[in-house]
Amino acid sequence: MTRAAAAPRPTDDGRWRALVSGAGRTGRWIVAHDWTGSPLGPLRDWPQSLRTALVICLHSPTPAAIWWGPELVLLPNDGYLALPDPTGPQLPGRPGAAVWPDAVPALTGVLTAAEVTCRQEREVDSGGERRRLVFSSAPIVDADGQPGGVFTTVTGATAPAGQSADADAPADARRQATTAAGTGIPAARRAGRRSPDPQVPHPHGGERRRALRQAEGLARLAGALSAAGSREAVTEVVTTVTPTLVGAAEVRVAVATAGALDLTVTGGSGPGRLAVADGAPLARAVREETTVALPDGLCLPLRDGGGAVLGALQVRWAGPVADEEARRILLDAVAGLCSQALRRAELTASARAMAAFAARLSVTRSTGEAIEVILDAAPMALGAALPGLAMRDEGRRIRLWHGGLPTGLIATFDDLTVDDPRPIARALRTGERIILRNRAEFAARHPGLPDPAGAYGMVTTVVLPLLDASRRPIAALGFGWPRERPLHDDDLALLDTIADLCEQTLERVRLAAAEHNLVTRLAGRLRTSAAIGPPGLEVATRYQPAMSGLHLGGDWYDLVDLDDGRLAVVVGDVVGHQVEAAADMAQLRTVVNTLIRSGVPLAEVFPRLTGLLGVGFLGTCLAMVVDPVAGEAQVARVGHPHPVLLPSGRPPETVWTGHSLPLGLVRDPVPVTTVAFGPGDLLVAYTDGLVERRDQAYDAGVAALHEVLVPVRDQPVEAIADTLLAKLSGSDDDQALVVIRHVG
Repeated sequence: MTRAAAAPRPTDDGRWRALVSGAGRTGRWIVAHDWTGSPLGPLRDWPQSLRTALVICLHSPTPAAIWWGPELVLLPNDGYLALPDPTGPQLPGRPGAAVWPDAVPALTGVLTAAEVTCRQEREVDSGGERRRLVFSSAPIVDADGQPGGVFTTVTGATAPAGQSADADAPADARRQATTAAGTGIPAARRAGRRSPDPQVPHPHGGERRRALRQAEGLARLAGALSAAGSREAVTEVVTTVTPTLVGAAEVRVAVATAGALDLTVTGGSGPGRLAVADGAPLARAVREETTVALPDGLCLPLRDGGGAVLGALQVRWAGPVADEEARRILLDAVAGLCSQALRRAELTASARAMAAFAARLSVTRSTGEAIEVILDAAPMALGAALPGLAMRDEGRRIRLWHGGLPTGLIATFDDLTVDDPRPIARALRTGERIILRNRAEFAARHPGLPDPAGAYGMVTTVVLPLLDASRRPIAALGFGWPRERPLHDDDLALLDTIADLCEQTLERVRLAAAEHNLVTRLAGRLRTSAAIGPPGLEVATRYQPAMSGLHLGGDWYDLVDLDDGRLAVVVGDVVGHQVEAAADMAQLRTVVNTLIRSGVPLAEVFPRLTGLLGVGFLGTCLAMVVDPVAGEAQVARVGHPHPVLLPSGRPPETVWTGHSLPLGLVRDPVPVTTVAFGPGDLLVAYTDGLVERRDQAYDAGVAALHEVLVPVRDQPVEAIADTLLAKLSGSDDDQALVVIRHVG
């Protein structure tokens, strides 16, 4: 089965198109032009960052232009097209290489973040007098935090008094505007060629100075927002920079977490939290998704690229103000920049939450642990509530795991079966992703069916099927939001990522559990089931699988009764993983056991093993022959931890032996060490899983083993073995252990 097709992205660009069309002849041409075959693609698919920057550019009273994408597609305003003396064909939509190739290297440097800004000054001949033009270019940051284009502004470009800079002006009134390579200003159209019907504004005096201050303020705001990495940082920038930019007495920003019932408000003296259902202007702008007029200001909704409301911007002046178009354009530009930054911060936070979710899932070791993490972390990454996970139980029944669901809601799922028409059962049965954006959709799709999620305050609900490696549904994860949440392409991709992570984890722990059970049964049959031994010895044996299940199967112990009342003890550890390690262990155990029973001297056992099996394995091993009658023990070791001797009445000591290569590489006789082993003495042989820890030195683990032995030295060997495993727990590896006491 495949994931459900993504829902179409809603379009809500009527206001944006009106702003562009109202920005002069160039704006009207951009809206009317068919961009389908261009590098920018259809107008409806232009990203929010480009849309916002274009509104600012077209309404700027100073010459400005946008260069967008890798091709540096030119989108100028009317004033930019009327720069003195154009010398080449200049049309919106042409790539930078065709319009002004010498500028491409510097513009590309800004676009690729190799340069933060680009600034050049040039003098041009304008109507018989020299004018100085300053060309400044800066990056336009997209929703992913990367430069998507370059914004270029021109200052100092004025026409002689009484002369129009319209495209219809005579050619001799437009002298050549030369620029240095890298200024970001193209060679304009050749003399006599017309721009796409531009109409150029010419501010003078105070109006011009105000326009320049606003342009600089917008640039400062855009730059500060591009560096804001969180919602808190974005709202702090907006409430700090915007008042000066728009001349306001107070600026407040409300952020709406998708699907939540409360708004987080920053700035001003009002409350920091606000219910969406509240009558305050900020709440109304979010709830009604429209601009709310105030006697002394405005409240504007903040939208993402798909039209979903992210929050609201409230601006108040010291007294009543007229609703001027210039002011509205400026506020729309501020709102667009704020919206873009909030969306970028939202995506960043979502990525961090997903990384934390994946990290938590990666360390789960059982199905129970995985379900616990899924129910806790998946809703957190999505800002959702009331999570539940459905899996098949006995017969056709469904079992529901949940993360704090109300008792009454849980009770509605007590009799759930795979044939139930409710969404969570349907998703588990069919593998279909189910999205219900509101309770009206639920009622339309399930007429007459009780709606427990709606009864407990959920508006938008989602059920994600979780599939196994064969793409068959094995579980269904459901959750919801108490306020309607639009789910656009990015949100649907996030849902798919959540499902993929959950599926991979459930499959991993399922396979690990199956392999763990298989190897445990196999290893249990291969290890001696009972502690045997001759008279005069007490023996306790233990085997404990790894906590993580990652190294299960390689450790073993073996006890071999020999003649004359002797006992051979073998403890080994094979390098490998799961079933492969268990198979190697079974073969090695059998061969070592056979060699010892055949009377092969201890020094020859391991080279003989290499001769018989070759070098297709690697590991460590310890072999001891304990003779209670002679009161001694012979020890041969190949790469294995040294055994511990606890003489009666004395502190523990490590039994040091001669060095040897690891198991599988031994070809020469192994040194054999003989130690006294009398009545009351203890010998402890073990694998490294008992003492080795990631967070401590190996010697510290051995010292801890000695410390644990001392207080329990006089207890029965079974109790000693249990204490060692209990006190030295927490290993990521298997643990094999043999404890022997000489009882006389």
